[in-house]
Amino acid sequence: MHTKSKKERIMYATLKLITEHGFHATPVSMIAGEAGVGAGTIYRYFENKEAIINELYDVILKELHEATLANIPEIISVRDEFFLKWRNILNYFIEREYEGKFVSQYVASPFISRTVMAETERRNVHLRQLIDRGIKQKEIREIDYNTIAVYMWGTIKQLHYLHINKAIEITDELINDIYTVFWEGIRVHHDK
Repeated sequence: MHTKSKKERIMYATLKLITEHGFHATPVSMIAGEAGVGAGTIYRYFENKEAIINELYDVILKELHEATLANIPEIISVRDEFFLKWRNILNYFIEREYEGKFVSQYVASPFISRTVMAETERRNVHLRQLIDRGIKQKEIREIDYNTIAVYMWGTIKQLHYLHINKAIEITDELINDIYTVFWEGIRVHHDK
């Protein structure tokens, strides 16, 4: 059986506690207790709590990036590529309750570093390129990237929230219906 390293235990404890208690109500001593290490051990791996939070966010975003790009065929329509990426992101968060909550908390926090922001932008280039391709091919209306990103992330975040609170059963039919509404909102409507 694989035992997590001390650093992995610290990061998981931070993830769990911050999603349950928030950034400010999660002191290093609480993280140490949850991870089963001494508070001094944390400082061997991280400069401070902010460093743990930034590294944790970066690790989650790296995993999310890999999940988003999984199983995307080389030749695919804009609509289908958007759907697969949207679905991959949704699946990532549905399968990982804490990560979805943490990302939602982190992006609106003062902890986000410029380095992490720049890396996030770099990782999202594929979405910008997809939108640009869709606009050039006249499949997507000329809409600002940030507008589409808010719309896309909003549907994912809300579905994740409803799922973790057991307010809704996530079915393929629901996912397809919500994606259809999303796509109808951004696609070029040739029929008049």
